Amino acid sequence: MPELNITQEDGVLYIEINRPQVLNAISPDLLDGLIDLCNSIKMNDNIRVVVLRGAKDNFSSGADLPSFQKKLKEDPQRVADLGRVAAEELSLLPQITIAAIQGHCIGGAVVLASACDIRIASENSRFVIPELDAGIPLTWGGLDHLVSLVGFSVATDLVTTCREFDAREAYETGFTSRIITAENFMKELISLANTIATKPKTALRITKQQLIAIRTGAYNSKKDAALMLESLASPDGKETHNKYVRKLS
Repeated sequence: MPELNITQEDGVLYIEINRPQVLNAISPDLLDGLIDLCNSIKMNDNIRVVVLRGAKDNFSSGADLPSFQKKLKEDPQRVADLGRVAAEELSLLPQITIAAIQGHCIGGAVVLASACDIRIASENSRFVIPELDAGIPLTWGGLDHLVSLVGFSVATDLVTTCREFDAREAYETGFTSRIITAENFMKELISLANTIATKPKTALRITKQQLIAIRTGAYNSKKDAALMLESLASPDGKETHNKYVRKLS
């Protein structure tokens, strides 16, 4: 059984963490697979949106510690850094990325979700960052992502207390953008992904470039004019813009 199930519908690629027997715990092999997948879809113009979700209504229970303990003995530096590399590759994808969170979202799973552009959560979602209770700091670049999303104080609270928080708190702190009822979750996820995927190709690509620049501290608003002109000069941008203007006339 593959640890990652991949399906594509129109311009949306769905990546499903497929280890339901361990609540979709993240193994080193799974991270290697995710890194390879991200590298393979970077140049795929037919993919506009990438959705990361978990099988059987659970996002992920975090790192599979027994499998990590085994692999760390073989190649400690590379294995310890796998999560950071996977999160970075995910965050730098040229497509818009969505973390679709249901059920458990624990530790390393919070980091992978943080690396996505949008996070939505089912009302039954439960989050916890238990690393300190396991005797390790939050790594994989997760603390940087978390502080940028929820602020220094809230991030410090969540990381140092290792307390559980629910979908409502995740939304109120800005970690997620939507809370969705369990029965409507897949319907709303598909609607969100399809809505984004139908936006004009060039403008969407440029928007993701801007988001990456903001994440990495490289954003320069002086480039915005050139980006706007690039979008308007593209066939899809010109057509969409003209339709929008005619609608306003």
